[in-house]
Order: sequence, then C-alpha cells, then structure tokens
Amino acid sequence: MNAFIPLLLALSLAAPPELKRAKDRFEFGAWADCAGTLQPFLAREPLLSDDEAVEAWRLLGLCEYHLGDRAAARTAFVNLLSFDPDYTLDPFLVPPPIVDFFDKVKREHEPDLAPLRERKRAMREQQRLAEEAKRRLLAEEQARNGPPTKVVKVQERIYLLNWMPFGVGQYQNDEKSKGTALAIGEFSLGIINIAAIVAHGQIADDRTRMCTSSQPNCTSPPYTSGDRKLLGRLETVKYVSAGLFWVLYGYGVWDAHRHFVPVVETEVGPGGEPSGVKIGLQGRF
Repeated sequence: MNAFIPLLLALSLAAPPELKRAKDRFEFGAWADCAGTLQPFLAREPLLSDDEAVEAWRLLGLCEYHLGDRAAARTAFVNLLSFDPDYTLDPFLVPPPIVDFFDKVKREHEPDLAPLRERKRAMREQQRLAEEAKRRLLAEEQARNGPPTKVVKVQERIYLLNWMPFGVGQYQNDEKSKGTALAIGEFSLGIINIAAIVAHGQIADDRTRMCTSSQPNCTSPPYTSGDRKLLGRLETVKYVSAGLFWVLYGYGVWDAHRHFVPVVETEVGPGGEPSGVKIGLQGRF
C-alpha cells in the first residue's frame, strides 16, 4: 500500500492535462485551439496553484490578443494580476505591442492592485515569521534533548540491476564476496571464450597452415592432423566457456532476485555507524 503513496502524490502535484494541452497548442501558434481549451477549463474554477493559475491566464490573454479579442485579453490579464499583482511579461518572449497592452491594463487597475499587493506581502511576511517560529521551536527542543540518537537512512534499490552480469545484483544486495566471485568467474570465462574464438579464427584462416592429401600428416585436408586436433580443442573450449559463462550469469540473476528487496532502511547511530537494519518489503516488480 505504501508503494502507491508517492505515485498518488506525484499525480496530485502534476499540472492539469488541460493546461499542458494549452501550452502545447500555444507553442505551435494554435491560438484558437489554446483559447478553446482554457476558456471552459478556467470557467470551472479548477483548484490550481498560484503559478499554474498565472500561467493559464497568461496563455489565455496572449491567445485572445493574437485572435484580436482585446476585451477577452484584458479580462484574462486582470485575472492574472489578481494572483500576482507584480507580474510582468518578458519583453524577450512576448511582442512589444502585447507588453504595452498588458502594462496599460496594469496601470489602469493600479488602485485595486495596490491593496492586493500589500495583502500578499503581509501574507508572505506572516508565512516567513511562522517558519522562523517553527525553526526556533525545533532548535530549542534539540538544545534541550540533544541531537537525535539515531537517523534512518533509506536506500532504494534498482530492480533492473538484478539482470546485470558480473555480480552487480549481488553488490547491490550487499553480498560483496559473492559478487566478486561471480565477477571474476564470468570475466575469466569471457576472456577464455574470446581468446578461443580469436585463436580458432586465426588458425582456420591461415592459408600457410593448410595442406593437401598428398602431403604427409594431412589425413583430413585442408588442415594437418595436428591443426585439426587443435581446432577441435579450441571449439570445445569455446563452447564450454560460453556455456559456463551463461550458467554463472543465470545463477547470478536468480540469486540477485532471491535476495532483492526494493527498499532498505538503515538505522544510523550518533557516531555514524549503522546500529541496525530494517528492510521494507514494498511491492516487488
């Protein structure tokens, strides 16, 4: 159940899809489509953060201006200023005529914006004082009781590392000895396999070593009996080393999955040394 809480929180904080669609249409210069998306959306008075509301009304005001509806653009800009009385349009991103129009709307409503601006400043000051009071309260409590005796360190493990070779999954699971053994074994087998492939290819392609049946010690042309045996041994080494490599890889993947947990919570004492480990078994993949 706990695994779904971060997902739900992220979804609740994500921008509304209507606002995202409006931004996309605005970037393509589809003013009518952008305005058509925002008008019914904002008419429902959706629950938006101040930044989201400012962005929505800004986009609508710009679109209405481009569409030639100055009255609708004025209304949108007034709504924007109700959320941020000090807002200004960026002259590097917005055409100068629209900036002038926005500034004119702002000047015309200055008598109403001044008390709103003062009210918002007072609210910010109250929030700052509340944050300072909270910090003082926590500092006093810490001074009275001393620093916390333990800190919980949360480590989130990556599921895809279970499929990696060379003991990566074991290292993630804090089984370093087993991970080192797998890494050495797989690396050695890989080197042996590559060396056997290269040596086999060099001998097989070396025309100077080829022979005909009329030559001595050439019972199985085009290779001499000695080279034929050597090639056979290299073939055996090549396939055996490859097979053993995949056996070790398969064991490593199985073992990594067997000991994998998504989240590990470690209790760290005052000296920074782990005082205990508590494993959180949250939804596996």
